[in-house]
Amino acid sequence: MEDISVTSSVLSSIHYDDKTYKMRIVFNSGREYFFENVPYDVWLAFKNSGSKGSFFSKYIKGKYKATLS
Repeated sequence: MEDISVTSSVLSSIHYDDKTYKMRIVFNSGREYFFENVPYDVWLAFKNSGSKGSFFSKYIKGKYKATLS
């Protein structure tokens, strides 16, 4: 699993497992969500984006099944 700490007003860290296509996002509030079936190319775009919060809102939130950890 790839783990990255991020500088964001919304997100604390992002994590991706390329074997299961699961992404975990930890918010600054401490809440952790798992997102299922996230394609690797979406992960790459996310981790390389200039604004993680904006990318999350536009391309991830509501697009993939999410569960609260």
